[in-house]
Amino acid sequence: MKKIIIILLLIFSGCSNLPKNISMESPVYKTDNVEFYYDLTYQKDDNIYTEHRIFNQMEKIIKRADKFIVMDVFLFNNLYNASEFNFPKVSSKITKALIDKKKENPDIQIYFITDEVNTFYGVYNTEELEELEENGIKVILTDLTETNGANVVYSTFWKYFFSWFGTGKHGWLPNPFSPDAPKVTVRSYLKLINLKGNHRKVLITEKEGFITSANPHSASGYHSNIGFRFDGKIINSMIDSEKAVGELSKENIELPKVEINQGNTGKYKVQLITEGGIGNTLDRDIEKTEKGDTISIGMFYLGDKKLIKNLIKASKRGVKIRLILDQNKEAFGMKKTGIPNKITARELIKKSDEEIKVRWYNSSGEQYHTKLIIIEKTDKVIINGGSANFTKRNIRNYTLDSNVRIEAPKDSKLALDVKSYFERVWDEDAGYTIEIKNLDKGYWGNNFFYEIENITGFSTF
Repeated sequence: MKKIIIILLLIFSGCSNLPKNISMESPVYKTDNVEFYYDLTYQKDDNIYTEHRIFNQMEKIIKRADKFIVMDVFLFNNLYNASEFNFPKVSSKITKALIDKKKENPDIQIYFITDEVNTFYGVYNTEELEELEENGIKVILTDLTETNGANVVYSTFWKYFFSWFGTGKHGWLPNPFSPDAPKVTVRSYLKLINLKGNHRKVLITEKEGFITSANPHSASGYHSNIGFRFDGKIINSMIDSEKAVGELSKENIELPKVEINQGNTGKYKVQLITEGGIGNTLDRDIEKTEKGDTISIGMFYLGDKKLIKNLIKASKRGVKIRLILDQNKEAFGMKKTGIPNKITARELIKKSDEEIKVRWYNSSGEQYHTKLIIIEKTDKVIINGGSANFTKRNIRNYTLDSNVRIEAPKDSKLALDVKSYFERVWDEDAGYTIEIKNLDKGYWGNNFFYEIENITGFSTF
């Protein structure tokens, strides 16, 4: 009995909340300047086309900076199987842009924050991160040891019994990024299985902020994504949010408050929301919808059970709901089973008596990596987008994520741009999306694994 109590205490202590100041719902600010960007890869007439703007916008933001740059991104490396694939060198382009800025302006402060997975938890360093450090740019690898993992039992035991041994430096196991990448260790795989991550995709300067769903990661270079650029007092909340990540990693990000010379005026209301704050905000906004409102969602992973229930309830209230989902069939050349989206799409369609409409994005090896919800009400449009998939892991305080929530007038340029994007991709005749068929095929087997993964937390969603 005593052993059982000790084990339960260990598990309970491993379920601690995220550290102070990590999960955030910032004050609501006003600005006149919010811009929407998107990347699309699509098929047409048996050819593959790309329309990519996000990484070019990142480079422009870096060039415009004078005093400081903070960049926080999840995946950032050029590692992939070059014998099978040819991806754009996105990581190299961003590395060069940051180094060029530092050389042009040696006094500028640049902080580059990323997830430990890029070095496979310290087993090796990457060429890009080494170049940044060699040129005077502060690189911070996010330390998530003290955060709670979705797979609580494993994460607790790893934290107390395995974390002390580190991950080692001389590996012999294959690297999942690429067969040409450095070998990794057993201990690094044990750390990977925690499935924790700093999943943010944020760029901040003293002039503007940028929040996106896009990783500046070469193997992700053809993914379809969205992003928002904005200015105003929200920048200081973004700085505070990134300082908290630095503190979590025992690093000090020394930046003063930015003096914003505009009052709290403007046609757009903007709010920074991170981690569990994203889930809280989504719950409130969806629960407040009523007959005549519409909800449009573009999403890579949809799996959060509370959010799914709220969507079904909204549909029964008369809210028109449409979703464009990734098929979850491929990831960097590897085949996947369709979990979670095949399961959640079926649930939404059947439990709403087919009132909720869902289409698959018609991908061809890349991913529909977008994370976006648009809620159209009689007097305004609510937009919520950024790095967070709509899963328990991303919106309920397990991984680090950053989104921006925007309230826009219905006839504003931003609202029209975002709605135009969704209508373009939804268009049944344009070929971006395809009809969902055979949702019952393989359902019971996939649903079994989906439920097990949800219960245990051993999943990528």
